[in-house]
Amino acid sequence: MKKRLFVLSGVIVAFIASISINATTVPYNLYVEPGTNSCDVRWDDDENSAWNLRYRLYSEEPEVELLSSVAGTDFSGSSTGYYDITLPEPWSGTNVRGGLNSIIYFRNNYQGSGTAGNITYTIPAGYENATFTMKITTATTSDGSGNLSVATPQTPAVNHYFSAGETYAWVVTASSGEKITITTSDSNYSPDIALLEVYTGDATSMKLRANEWTYVYNLTKTEYTIEDLEMDTDYEVQVQAIGDDGTLSDWTRPDVFTTNEEPIIPDVHIMGEVDGQEWAIDAATKMAYDSETETYTATVFIEADKTFGFSTEIDPNGDLGGWEYINQFRFGPASNGLFELTEDRLGQQLPLSFTWDYFSDVHVLTAGEYEITVSLEQNYLIIGRISEPPHGYDLGDVNHDHSVSIADVTALIDLLLGVSQDGCSICADVNGDTNVSIADVTALIDKLLGI
Repeated sequence: MKKRLFVLSGVIVAFIASISINATTVPYNLYVEPGTNSCDVRWDDDENSAWNLRYRLYSEEPEVELLSSVAGTDFSGSSTGYYDITLPEPWSGTNVRGGLNSIIYFRNNYQGSGTAGNITYTIPAGYENATFTMKITTATTSDGSGNLSVATPQTPAVNHYFSAGETYAWVVTASSGEKITITTSDSNYSPDIALLEVYTGDATSMKLRANEWTYVYNLTKTEYTIEDLEMDTDYEVQVQAIGDDGTLSDWTRPDVFTTNEEPIIPDVHIMGEVDGQEWAIDAATKMAYDSETETYTATVFIEADKTFGFSTEIDPNGDLGGWEYINQFRFGPASNGLFELTEDRLGQQLPLSFTWDYFSDVHVLTAGEYEITVSLEQNYLIIGRISEPPHGYDLGDVNHDHSVSIADVTALIDLLLGVSQDGCSICADVNGDTNVSIADVTALIDKLLGI
């Protein structure tokens, strides 16, 4: 007998050990790095290779939870039209009917057979003087309008007149075993009800959605970026592991984080020989910020053979961004030195450089009114010419050396052959046919010869 007991004990110990060995371990060391509208989440796990993640808005208020609901569609299966129905527990009622049009209503009110109708919901165990919400949605037909009242032994009846297809909620107090009762004062039938819902807590606001988890399944890396979050908002996140056999671990303890406030938006200025201004910070043209596209735009007039650049200024703000002092800095297209604004570069996204050691000023070849757009988020610059006043150079001055000479013939030929793109295409259209071709070489030679 003792030997059998020993063997049985060994089997139990082995069974318990096998359960312990096969249990999926919980990830640990959850790290969160919130941004303005996102949060990077990382965790440690030495045993597993797949995970689930979930997150939701965080609130210290009591959880709002749907306890039970009854829909008119649950009682629309009769071929006889309207019929007496029995509501499922913990719902019940007197003189309650259902119908083919997916509704619930009282057969008798204070007239008819003389017996009033009602619908009740019995509070489950575990509640004492707790808050609940009774939410009712009426049918969209004309019979969906009328009066309904809701009461509990602790909350006096409050009436509401429904329009068709309306949703209305009552917040009441009740304890376990007590009933939330729905009645009507209408003299002939109640408004047709499409949906009855009971929630814990106050579910009258949109905060109900705040407690719904958003799930991300089958992650294969111990990191994930949650996107599309509201800025300056509290969230909580949890992770669970998926074992090799498909079993799930417990969720990690929730990590609560707060997304950042609205980022500090720097002021961006155009500086240089723009609108007649000098190279001076206090004379710079401030660009307008568009929050939807996150770009800065300004329209300016620039004469031919002028240059401009940019300066960026971030106001000190220790409360928001922790900036104590940031010097203004220059940036321009990613080409060290002067960046020639040739015709083919107009309207294109030009890459930006943000360092002191590697930046350029934009050299404007053709006078005109320009729309300049800058994106600090995606690091690009777009320059578009809106109008073209009289050309800033003589026709034929292809190389822009302020004179028309044989050197311009060479520059024009190089432009046509694609050897160089630095020549001015407007200056190269010597014959004025809006097309730069070999005919312009002939016209330029004639111009030089005085023919």
